[in-house]
Amino acid sequence: MDYIDFVIEYGKKLEKKKEKCEKIDAFIRRAEDFPSLVVQEGLVPAMTFYYSKAGNAVNVENADCDELTNEGKGYSVYLGFLIDVLKSFANLKCTSPLDCIKEVRQEEIVITRKILPILVEMKKVSNIVGKRVV
Repeated sequence: MDYIDFVIEYGKKLEKKKEKCEKIDAFIRRAEDFPSLVVQEGLVPAMTFYYSKAGNAVNVENADCDELTNEGKGYSVYLGFLIDVLKSFANLKCTSPLDCIKEVRQEEIVITRKILPILVEMKKVSNIVGKRVV
């Protein structure tokens, strides 16, 4: 699966959650901010910051509506998405945010170049999903 298909499939998962939760504003905000944070600070510092805000990673299917909708939230769901991206496109074996941060440190520049287009595409798709009337 190429990264466009991957992001589209994730967008479909967001659409299902939006049907239940009515909005996904917190995830959209995280998806908008993360690529810029990666470019400004680096992938490892960006991941560390999101992890400090989240405390854990959650798959979108298992996220509660509070995590997807409320201001100051969304970090855990975005971390879940990021771990999926790292495993699928950077061939990492990590299962937790700390394991991923440790693995990313080994080849941060190469991994950043691989995944940045995916992160930017997710930013666009989450905005599309967020604006659609369900």
